Amino acid sequence: MKHLYFIRHGESVMNTQGLSSGHTDTPLTQTGIDQAKNAGKNAKNQGLKFDAIISSPLQRAHHTAQHVASCIDHPLELIELHENLKERDFGDLEGKNMTKDYGIDLSYYYENPTSVDHIKNVETIQQLHKRAEEVYKYLKSRPEDNILVVGHGAFLRSLQRVIDGLPYDAPVKPYDNAQVVKLI
Repeated sequence: MKHLYFIRHGESVMNTQGLSSGHTDTPLTQTGIDQAKNAGKNAKNQGLKFDAIISSPLQRAHHTAQHVASCIDHPLELIELHENLKERDFGDLEGKNMTKDYGIDLSYYYENPTSVDHIKNVETIQQLHKRAEEVYKYLKSRPEDNILVVGHGAFLRSLQRVIDGLPYDAPVKPYDNAQVVKLI
């Protein structure tokens, strides 16, 4: 692998409701579909070619991957789904509003990713970091030169920490929906 790109899924229904979705399988909104298509068009206009597209199996990510692949003429049947690319499991926070239900402001959460670790059944940031390390090891073992990973915000931030050699709890800025980011 010479180059690794990541795209966070397009806007989902639960994003518009301000709810934590984590492992909940929420669909893209029409805006999310448009964002995914625009990301694919932008990738094509930039001349980006991906030898492999690997996606979270959650529909908001998988459908984003399909829209991007369609725009860049990547065969849909070659999109690989990888369980470890799922979003952070938010446990009892799933389907809830982080601020209204738990008093945790989103900007505080982004600066302090451990701030939800105390919530029942939440995948801790250390556990998520370990999962990101496993994914990164897997990606490095692949023979392709250009890989696009399609996934989720909290996972992307953990993968960014792993690649940059940062501590598991280092603040990493959030990424917009359907924003292609070159990690390597």
